[in-house]
Amino acid sequence: MKKLFLMTPGPTPVPEEIMLKMATPIMHHRTKEFKALFGETRNLLKKLFQTQNDVVIFASSGTGAMEASVSNLLEPQEKAIIINAGKFGKRWGELVKAFDGIPVELSYPYGDYAKVDDIKKAIDRNPDVKAVFIQASETSTGVFHPIDEIGTMLKESYPEVLFVVDGITAIGCMDIKTDQWGVDIMITGSQKALMLPPGLSMLSVSEKAKKKIKKSKNRHYYFDILKELNADGGAYTPAVKLVEGLHEVLLRLLEEGLENVFKRHALLASATREAAKALGLKLLAKRPADSLTAILTPIDSSKIINLMKSNGVFVSNGQGELKNRIIRIAHLGYFDKPDTLAAIGALEMALVKLGISIELGSGVKRAMEIFLEQ
Repeated sequence: MKKLFLMTPGPTPVPEEIMLKMATPIMHHRTKEFKALFGETRNLLKKLFQTQNDVVIFASSGTGAMEASVSNLLEPQEKAIIINAGKFGKRWGELVKAFDGIPVELSYPYGDYAKVDDIKKAIDRNPDVKAVFIQASETSTGVFHPIDEIGTMLKESYPEVLFVVDGITAIGCMDIKTDQWGVDIMITGSQKALMLPPGLSMLSVSEKAKKKIKKSKNRHYYFDILKELNADGGAYTPAVKLVEGLHEVLLRLLEEGLENVFKRHALLASATREAAKALGLKLLAKRPADSLTAILTPIDSSKIINLMKSNGVFVSNGQGELKNRIIRIAHLGYFDKPDTLAAIGALEMALVKLGISIELGSGVKRAMEIFLEQ
């Protein structure tokens, strides 16, 4: 008999009480009761996003909201700057091409982060650029891009350029100030820090973005942002039980206090990073996010992952060119100190079994020291 620890950066564990909430009898989505719940949930999301802008909820994975932002904002042959520093940054470019846009790609080595001056120079070279698409936390590398600096630069120097941020592994675990940083569309998904099963994507949309959407001639049907904004209870059949679960999660996060939520994630991330260093391992991210930690491995990481799995701890492999080169340990959502210690302990045992020379217990010891210093 084995207890399982799901330590992947999505899906993440779902609290038992949230699962029980979603196990109650389903309500019809066109009743006044559900419409009231749906509307309140959208308002609670505004607090989490730290925005006064409207928030849309789609029944889709996070990629659905990414597609919506591209298909609604860009017209055919319009240019957009794409930050490609990982698998999901690459996805922005693929989406822009899919809707007949022209991606102006800024590429960085996996583990590196976007530079404000590079974006500024790219816009100067391409003054007809309509938008910048970027991740906040790049899930494939554990990098936190400086979206605060980028957003400030765009507001001051290029106020007509739209700023679109994939915050799928950032919203709910890091202090993301959507309005203050001038983000026109901010995106997240249910299966990350929001501690729900996959199936919901959400995005906030600024007044500037709405004006651009109204002028756009690109094609979309289901992922119609304005139609969703104007629909009472959702334009189409919503994921009713997931919305009920989301409502409960948001109430709990806001009751905990966003500042406390962010501190909790930062502590787990710091302990994991310091534990890796104590084991003599290197981090991939030059600017680490608090949502997950990507650790470079001295051998094929799949061997480490399989041994950790045999001890009940599930972590993620690398993606794309990072496959079998890193492990990714998540901190976002329903995680606590014992979960983190279990993951580090399983990592240590796997390394020893594979013949990697480490001081057994040094990683766990360092993590506990970080926890005691809080």
